[in-house]
Amino acid sequence: MPEARRIKSRAGCLQCKRRKVKCDIGMPSCQQCLRQKLQCPGYQKPLKWVDIPEKPKSEFLSIRRKSHSRDVKILGGDSEDLKCGAAGSFQYFQLPSIPQSPTDESSALIHHYFTRVCRIAGCFDSEINPFRIVPPAMMDHSRPVRLFLQASSAAQLSRQYPKMRLKALSLQSEAFSAVRNEIGSLNVPIVSDELMLSCIIAGLTSAWYDVNDVGLSHVMGSQVLLTLWLASQTTRLKYQQTFILGAYVYWLMNAAFAAGDPKSSFHYLESLQYIVQALDMSHDIIDDTNVPEHLRRVFPHPLTGFSMQLCISIGKVGALCRLHFSEMTEDNREELKDFLQEKSLAVESELLNVNSHRQTNFEDPQDPKTSIDEILSVGEAYRCTGLLQLYAAFPKLLQAQTQTPRSLEEAFLQEFSTQGFEDPKSEPLLEFSVSHYNWLRKLAFHILKILEQIPTTSSTRVLQGIPVLIAATWLVDPRAPKNINAPGFEHPQIPLNESKYSKETWRELVRTGLRQHNEYVSLQQVSRVLEIVEEVWRLDDEGDEKCHWMIVVASKGLQTLYG
Repeated sequence: MPEARRIKSRAGCLQCKRRKVKCDIGMPSCQQCLRQKLQCPGYQKPLKWVDIPEKPKSEFLSIRRKSHSRDVKILGGDSEDLKCGAAGSFQYFQLPSIPQSPTDESSALIHHYFTRVCRIAGCFDSEINPFRIVPPAMMDHSRPVRLFLQASSAAQLSRQYPKMRLKALSLQSEAFSAVRNEIGSLNVPIVSDELMLSCIIAGLTSAWYDVNDVGLSHVMGSQVLLTLWLASQTTRLKYQQTFILGAYVYWLMNAAFAAGDPKSSFHYLESLQYIVQALDMSHDIIDDTNVPEHLRRVFPHPLTGFSMQLCISIGKVGALCRLHFSEMTEDNREELKDFLQEKSLAVESELLNVNSHRQTNFEDPQDPKTSIDEILSVGEAYRCTGLLQLYAAFPKLLQAQTQTPRSLEEAFLQEFSTQGFEDPKSEPLLEFSVSHYNWLRKLAFHILKILEQIPTTSSTRVLQGIPVLIAATWLVDPRAPKNINAPGFEHPQIPLNESKYSKETWRELVRTGLRQHNEYVSLQQVSRVLEIVEEVWRLDDEGDEKCHWMIVVASKGLQTLYG
């Protein structure tokens, strides 16, 4: 009797196909893989981009075909319930809306989103990067999401290929129109995840199209949508929704330094902070509703890391400082003085009491370029940056740290009650003692030292814009005290060491880092940050008083989103 012939599997898992054995297509793993103690890779074919002898439809398409003819695996999932295999790993599957040959510009832009934009969208990129999971799961049934993904890809390409700028603006306009249509068709005040994410992508990428666009109109409109969206969340937030909320918090933090009425911005951030504290959120890719709280895993958010609360506090700093440096009229001076006095003290307390210890349930982002420690280090840099910005705008907070009455709050209130805020038109906005001035300089060096210790290849560099900007503007020469024997100021809760680098060395490191980062992400905001920093350095070197970067930005029209 002839030997039984092996059946070649055409519908089995990739492992069985490679071994040319029959696969039972079992779930979550086939029996062949279980018997051989192999990890079953699933049943979907990876996408394969194929060169075809067709005249390219654009300069971009011709170059993409030359450099990306390879197999590409794309993550995705059902918008309501992301698909996972055994042990919590995502299954690869093919998105039907993406053709296997990107012969048209729209498909090529989606391809570019996966191969490039996802890598620069957050602090890590791996199989668990939500930018690879959540938007793709939505774009097949959400026209606004799909259009914004294509538009952001075209905008990112426009620095290298200027002709893509018109395409980016056209797609952005189409996306806005699709969002308006979707809002207009709402029969009940329930905002979908897809609509909320569309608005967030619009805001986060607004400066990609025009570096001066800080997305003011998006911020104001999104606040109404977020209120409706949160009102419809009656149970524990799923991972997808936690990602959406975190992306919104990060966008709002950046916008607080550049866009909108600062007092309104502060109030909104304050109310959002209470809401986020009260929400029950899943930070795990797998549904952890029935997992005991102390065992729940915490995966990092690509934009807020491990702390949305810290990002909200930093946003409140930006809003308070913009309000402080804004025009004060006689009618609102006393009211603003009391408001700034109360709120700046409260935000300082938040930043000084941030829980910075490493939790045992933090999960690695599975990106070889990014570690948990690097994400936590960026978080600490943000915390110190918030304090640097706050103390630079409100020097009396530092004065309170040198007093020893019954409480720090009493010391602070005493300073304000006796001296108050001086008229910005008649007195310098920033009044520091020599010891406080030199300590702020040391704090800036400390922030840059934290970031310098993170490898330049780390994906966390995309989040370092605000810390680098604010710390770099304090790269100044120290001031000599009148009494050389007088002790320097030391903050009781922020111990600092002297930096071995000089001002000039740090400045050159910042220049080099920003230029390299500009080449990496190819976005206009990075060049704008360097422009602001260079202008502040010039003014500091030429003048006798320390200038403030926010005033420089406002006076010279250099606003942008810094993250």
